Amino acid sequence: MGMPLRRRLVLSAFSLSFGLSLITIVLFTVLAVSDVKSEVRKTYEDILRSFTYAQKLLGEGAQDVSFPLENCKGMEAKGYMVLTEEGVMVGRVEGCMFFGSPLRRAIEFTAQVNGLDWMVLYDKEVVERLAEGKEGFMDRFVRNKVIEKEFLVEGSYDPKIIRELGRITGYGLVDSFRTLVVEYPLLVEGSLPVGRVVFVKDFSAKLGEMLFLPAFIVGYSVLLVVVLSTALLLIFNRIVRDILMLRDMTMKFKELDFSDADRLATHLRKSKERDELYYLKRAVLTMAQELETFINRLKDEKDRFEEMAYKDPLTELDNRRSFTEKAKAMVEHAKRYGEPLSVLMIDIDDFKKVNDNYGHDVGDRLLKALADVIKRSIRSSDVAARFGGEEFVVLLPKTDEEGARLVADRIRKEFGKVSIDVDGEKIRTSVSIGVASLKGEGSIEEVIKKADVALYEAKGSGKDRVVVFKDTGERRGKG
Repeated sequence: MGMPLRRRLVLSAFSLSFGLSLITIVLFTVLAVSDVKSEVRKTYEDILRSFTYAQKLLGEGAQDVSFPLENCKGMEAKGYMVLTEEGVMVGRVEGCMFFGSPLRRAIEFTAQVNGLDWMVLYDKEVVERLAEGKEGFMDRFVRNKVIEKEFLVEGSYDPKIIRELGRITGYGLVDSFRTLVVEYPLLVEGSLPVGRVVFVKDFSAKLGEMLFLPAFIVGYSVLLVVVLSTALLLIFNRIVRDILMLRDMTMKFKELDFSDADRLATHLRKSKERDELYYLKRAVLTMAQELETFINRLKDEKDRFEEMAYKDPLTELDNRRSFTEKAKAMVEHAKRYGEPLSVLMIDIDDFKKVNDNYGHDVGDRLLKALADVIKRSIRSSDVAARFGGEEFVVLLPKTDEEGARLVADRIRKEFGKVSIDVDGEKIRTSVSIGVASLKGEGSIEEVIKKADVALYEAKGSGKDRVVVFKDTGERRGKG
């Protein structure tokens, strides 16, 4: 058995909600990361641009220090850097003379303009190599600097940032993306790497500003998806409820139980919506009503056909088949309890002559008239049937021969009073009746046969009479 529809719809709504929420989160995360990267890149470029511009201005107007340079034939340069006891100087070269100012000024300008902290990390090994042969250089150089393993640190010393420098190249976010670090290599005397300038910017506020809107949109989108999925689930639930109701009803309809049809009709009358489900319910109701009507019609037809199978359509008496079934049961009952039982065999005299002279419709009227006489003359517990043609049979339970003879004579006399009007002419005829009673362990067939013998004798002895069957061979008649 498959998964129930309600569970499938609940899982579908949950999957849709989860899937849309996940897509929304991934989409806005990608956009947020892209925006953060773009902003970090822009900040890095602004810092680099400010620092480069500050160095350029400082180099063009540097006059704080001047000294001759060795091995500088033909060298004219702007932005030339030299390491001195006071730190790195940036300036220009004119005629082998270096005119410079402290690089610290350009660093402080850049930091002030961009809201940065800064450090200068000198490579201790390189500085020591440059200080060789210069007495007291190293002692004066390390003044106001922090020694950090292989570095000499000037500026805002932060060991946590120094540890993070190995993970970035040029620039990057550290400390859980809250701090932006930008490093700038220091090359003195044209190409000698003496250290690096490190700018540090608190990026948490900027990051919060950048992520607030995407986070808000993500939260709003997730909430919207959840609300929409919940609404969808409620709609699904109504659909499932109606489908299950229709399923249960149709299962009852299948079992020919239409008790829910009125409930469905009431449900439709109260329904305000006119959607596809409404018209489906109407179709099911119409189908049920038409099916119920059709089945009732079939039952009526079945009853009618069953009645036709056991009733004679002309006289509305039992037919031979019905009589035989009832008679067998009555005979068994009579034998079990030792009760008397008698049979009358009745035949219309000269019936063929009436048909030949006046037509079958007049004959049919005579048959109906005799059937009416029989019905009026017997008890409700008696069984009367048309046995075939103009021949009728009556079963009289709890009736002996004498009682049966009296009933037979009453029928004969009553039918003698009947006349059929044919074009003003009164048509009359009579009946002959044979009477026989159940003896011992005899069967209904035997009793009928005896009554038929008595009827034959009544016909042969002048008609319009009642003859009782006698086993001794004697025949007693009365007319």
